[in-house]
Amino acid sequence: MQEINKDLKQKDFYYTLKLRTALIGLISYLLLSSMTAFKVLQIILSSTIFDIQIINEKKEPTILARLIMSLIIAILLFIF
Repeated sequence: MQEINKDLKQKDFYYTLKLRTALIGLISYLLLSSMTAFKVLQIILSSTIFDIQIINEKKEPTILARLIMSLIIAILLFIF
């Protein structure tokens, strides 16, 4: 009987971890997919030795910018 309760508690723990990760991912995506976040990323990268164009002439983020933002989200999910 105790083993069944232990298995149920463990499954509940995994579901809460998955739910927490999904919520952190959602909030991170909403915050980091805004145009302001891409402009901040452009300022950070232009102030370093990298001279990478993050926003194109149509004022849209490039593929590289989206990859960098997804890497930031993945690191945040790994940390939390």
